[in-house]
Amino acid sequence: MFRILFCGLYLLSCACVAQQATLYKHATLLVPEQNKRLEDAFFVVENGRFTAVGQGEIPAHFAALATVVDLKQHYVTAGMIDTHAHMTLGAVTFEVIDESVSLRANQSLAIGRWNGQRLLAHGVTAVREPGGDTTTTLAYRDAQQSGGLVGPRARVAGSILNTDAFTGLVEAVDDAQALRAAIDAQATQGVDFIKLYTGLSETQLAAGVAQAKLHNLPVIAHLEDLSWQRGAELGVEHLVHAMPVSPALLPELQRKEYLEQRKPTTIHWAQWYAAVDFDAAEMTKLYATLAKQNVAVDPTLIVFYNTFFGNSAAVTEHAALDLAHPEVLENWRSFYHFTIGWEKEDFALAATTWPKVLELVKRLHTEGVRLSVGTDLGNPWVIPGESYHQELQLLVAAGLTPMEVLQLATVNGAAVLGLSDQLGRIATGYQADFVVYQQDPSVAIENSRTITAVYQDGAQVRRPELTVDTQ
Repeated sequence: MFRILFCGLYLLSCACVAQQATLYKHATLLVPEQNKRLEDAFFVVENGRFTAVGQGEIPAHFAALATVVDLKQHYVTAGMIDTHAHMTLGAVTFEVIDESVSLRANQSLAIGRWNGQRLLAHGVTAVREPGGDTTTTLAYRDAQQSGGLVGPRARVAGSILNTDAFTGLVEAVDDAQALRAAIDAQATQGVDFIKLYTGLSETQLAAGVAQAKLHNLPVIAHLEDLSWQRGAELGVEHLVHAMPVSPALLPELQRKEYLEQRKPTTIHWAQWYAAVDFDAAEMTKLYATLAKQNVAVDPTLIVFYNTFFGNSAAVTEHAALDLAHPEVLENWRSFYHFTIGWEKEDFALAATTWPKVLELVKRLHTEGVRLSVGTDLGNPWVIPGESYHQELQLLVAAGLTPMEVLQLATVNGAAVLGLSDQLGRIATGYQADFVVYQQDPSVAIENSRTITAVYQDGAQVRRPELTVDTQ
């Protein structure tokens, strides 16, 4: 059992002033995109960027620097990136008006601060915020950039665009014209992505993608009945969640049976997995399309693990749940979770089909589809910081090597954010975001938890002491 004890003030900070050059020496640098470990490596950081990286003998002018940090017997990666973090999402509530249910999501910069501190403490130095209240997601991004908020740097989407309203999270659009107007407004406000959702028709999705392209904004899409295949063909660049549960991706017989038996609750995710054939023509065509068009997929395995095993105390009584904001945790316990309406046999089906979820992620990776590491932070039982490391372990459970998972967490994450020339590598000219470990996460992914220091823009962040009890 893990016991996490936070000592002292739970505040982190990054220096926002010019930094003198600092030499870091005797490190083992992990270079996942090359499947390499560079032993006895050194690097120099100045004014928030890496200015030199090398191995072996240190040039005299670097060795003479006044500030030197010895990282002997430690391992270093670039800062990790969560490509699916709803940073400011708070409690979800509902009210019934004229027999209609109205959903509302609280969005709070205070919750963004809380989550940001905890993500940084666990080595996450950058995030993609994949949709929320436009004003609040932009406020988080801009406050972090200006130094008014301590947390991962962010690239953000605005309000999710869908046909059904969800106050604080979704902007309802009735037709293609309204969708285009909403995209224009978000572009004017300065978002980095456009997020399109499951209720949109094929015509609306096509209109949304086309409008976003006019503003040079990449599209994130959460699709279910409208297939990933069709979304990719229409120009969607980013697909989220390892739940491509469209009937169109099933062979004809299985499609017919699935549609006849599909339940109205989220257990239909598991029903789809029970029906799918990963070697069927529909799926093999999908892999090829995603790989050819370089569509990025963000599996967010942990949020679905928490759903499929939502009747387990290992999820609902996890020892690290106190890392979640109190408002959010109480909301999960009292109302908001993804297994509303599930019965005993539903959980049994979910447990039975879970290995196929992992199998799909492995298959996507094998087929050359770009994957990244995202958690769906803000949604039920996803713990800020802790769940990122759970996600890493689930990706290894799916069959990826630890080194491959580290590439997803760094290099691939930077590509998904559109920041491949700035983040994700320890290389000259890149932002000096990096994580130091006591043990090597490239040989055992659970060693990603052995963090001894986190740096953002070259400044070490103050982080709570983490005490781990494995008894």
